[in-house]
Amino acid sequence: WETTLATIERLVPLLMEEHRVPGVSIALVRDRKVAFAKAWGVADAKTRTPVTPSTLFEVASMTKPAFAYVALKLVADGKLDLDRPLAGFVDLPAVPGQPLISRITPRMVLTHTSGLPNWRPGGEERDGPLALLFQPGARFGYSGEAFFLLQRAVEKIVGVPLEEHARPALFAPVGMESASFVWTPGLDGSLATGHGEDGVPKPRARYRHANAAYTLVATAPDYARFLTALLDPDAFGPRALPRAAIDGMLRRAVRADARDPIERPGRARGGAVWWGLGWGLNEAPAGDVVYHSGANQTGFRCYSQLSPSRGTGIVILTNGLGGGELWTRLVAAIGDL
Repeated sequence: WETTLATIERLVPLLMEEHRVPGVSIALVRDRKVAFAKAWGVADAKTRTPVTPSTLFEVASMTKPAFAYVALKLVADGKLDLDRPLAGFVDLPAVPGQPLISRITPRMVLTHTSGLPNWRPGGEERDGPLALLFQPGARFGYSGEAFFLLQRAVEKIVGVPLEEHARPALFAPVGMESASFVWTPGLDGSLATGHGEDGVPKPRARYRHANAAYTLVATAPDYARFLTALLDPDAFGPRALPRAAIDGMLRRAVRADARDPIERPGRARGGAVWWGLGWGLNEAPAGDVVYHSGANQTGFRCYSQLSPSRGTGIVILTNGLGGGELWTRLVAAIGDL
């Protein structure tokens, strides 16, 4: 543990300078509890506001596992069936000659086997037809579009927008005090600004409605608390997702041959990549390492992992496009936590 912390303290400033990343926030989980949180650098290169553990970052695609937790709570409560087609809840964007789209289920969405593209041409949340790339359920194919469709089904079931439902379903039970799926003016004072590869600030995104694929903002300790709710659900009481549901979430469902394993040392050295319900899974000598990264065009690069067999976890949030190289190299050094 002391060696891991010393490695973080040594490498983070060096990697920030090398990859022109203005700010970094890291939280670590040990013995199924948040055991370390520290921040470096600035939240905005123009204002020079320091990053602290309370700084909010866009976690980008790390939104998907958080939304999966919300959806699986509905499954545990008997309000959502993983194998009932989404067409029974919402109108799907029809494509002439492709009736198979009506077979897409929540399980296919969460395991990225829906057959839908990541985003349709022209960008996300567009109207118009959405073509299948392959038969639903046939294989792995990462799709943000599919998560947005499942979000619409969830919102129809609960009768309120995702952000409003997530408060009692996820944020409050887990203790994610600052997290939000949508932007509000009150968040601006705590929110980091994204930066380009040159370290120059990019325009801030203001997500006025939730998208289950990418709009979550959170602090590193908040997201680490989410990891602890998966590692030790009994500690969070009856409002948390039950252990049986978490076991299903973190079980291998489909081989993700298109994904390369994350480089990690020692007992966490990754082999084949699988996908569970919302999470990637790397085969490793000490047991599967569960992980998800996040990257977006607004200048954030993030990473998270947990080891169910060892009760550990890592959250790395950065506000620069160079942060992908930063977390990759840091995880290659400390990822066997």
